Amino acid sequence: MIKKMMMAFLMATTLTQASAQSVTLRDVFKQMPDSLMPYLSQNNRLDFIDFLDSGMKAEVKNKLGGTSQMLSLGQDSLTIRMNPSLRTDLLLLDSTVVMVETFTVDSIYGQSRVHYFTTAWQPVASPQLSEAQKKRISRLEMQNILKRDEELLNKR
Repeated sequence: MIKKMMMAFLMATTLTQASAQSVTLRDVFKQMPDSLMPYLSQNNRLDFIDFLDSGMKAEVKNKLGGTSQMLSLGQDSLTIRMNPSLRTDLLLLDSTVVMVETFTVDSIYGQSRVHYFTTAWQPVASPQLSEAQKKRISRLEMQNILKRDEELLNKR
């Protein structure tokens, strides 16, 4: 009896872990509520993915009449340039979705806001992240500001 209970427990744990691991950032991004990324509709987000999958430039006309471009889409991260002054990155860290919005202007200053969500897009106040994951988020914030500075310097 105990062996059967242990076996059932192990199978349930394995199935739970397998289903948690099967969630991809691509799937999470498709299900993102429009209210969290008001520049883009769900069709825009689906177009981004289709364009990248087809080897095309992933560029769409956003809701404000400008152009937004998905710069990268990986297994656990994606980057979108919403407009010349706003860059949005999503990271999938275990079961936490991290949204980093970096606002830049024509100067050396930039500012990032970080938001945390479950994979079902429920806000998370204090996610349990490892030190390595926290460092990855910090590097991403700084990297976005530095990339903007480099773009400005190359224009001059």
